[in-house]
Amino acid sequence: MSRRVAVAIIHGVGDQGPEFAQAMSEKLKAQLNSIIPDQVAANIEDHFCIKPIFWASILDKKERRLWQTINADEDLNFDSLRRFMLSFVGDAVAYQPSQTRHQVYAQIHERYQMVLQDLAIQAGGEAPLCIIAHSLGTIITNNFFFDLGRALAENPQQPPGRTPLESGQTLALVYTLGSPLALWSLRYDNYVPPPFPGPMLADLYPNVRPQWVNFYDKDDIIGYPMRSISPGYAELARQGLLEDRQVNVGGLLSSWNILSHFGYWTDPDVVDPIANSLFELWQAINPPDNYSI
Repeated sequence: MSRRVAVAIIHGVGDQGPEFAQAMSEKLKAQLNSIIPDQVAANIEDHFCIKPIFWASILDKKERRLWQTINADEDLNFDSLRRFMLSFVGDAVAYQPSQTRHQVYAQIHERYQMVLQDLAIQAGGEAPLCIIAHSLGTIITNNFFFDLGRALAENPQQPPGRTPLESGQTLALVYTLGSPLALWSLRYDNYVPPPFPGPMLADLYPNVRPQWVNFYDKDDIIGYPMRSISPGYAELARQGLLEDRQVNVGGLLSSWNILSHFGYWTDPDVVDPIANSLFELWQAINPPDNYSI
């Protein structure tokens, strides 16, 4: 029986539904199915456990109510663009914690933790973890794993009932798509990255090559490179752990404008490299003599 790889996909801004990750998941599975060895069991889900982190429902009602209130009294131009800005800015403002209020921040992180718990149950508590994050989801991911790392630094003992996967200690692959992290970093004098790779990864899986790839499109005004954000990110890049990779995503009507921000999910320049790296990760934790026949 082969060891499984755990994969979590988290969305960012926009009109998201619970099925937001379905298209990418299907494309990942199709690509993995085309490259996995013939002697391995054909069901991809026996080897890769992929789950979405859906958090939009935490803010949807508030944003819809605000839009209805504003739009009822004013005849504003650029309706679609305004709704997009309300979603993007509204999500970011609501998520940002303060000294006195961090309810939304905590709720979203609880949703994140619940998905990792499910992955630990299905893939195994020591399964290597891959995160695929888009837009504001990249900021949420950074904060989530930074908080986990700080908690472990303050108390190195494994939290009761929490597996290495759930505490971020098996984090192996990170893929950020259209990340506004550079803008978020303006809140700090020196923006420190989260622990990467997970601190237990090398001991558990010495053959695994950790990788953080930040995909960005030059026409996406929300997505930016990461390596120059701060000395900490520059150091990750110097060590070969972090790569900024420019891509051209979207179709004829979206690849050259702001709509490219939503083109990462199914673009082959993004999905195929992720699938190939997932397969390499699976190979690294499953020597050929362990293949399931």
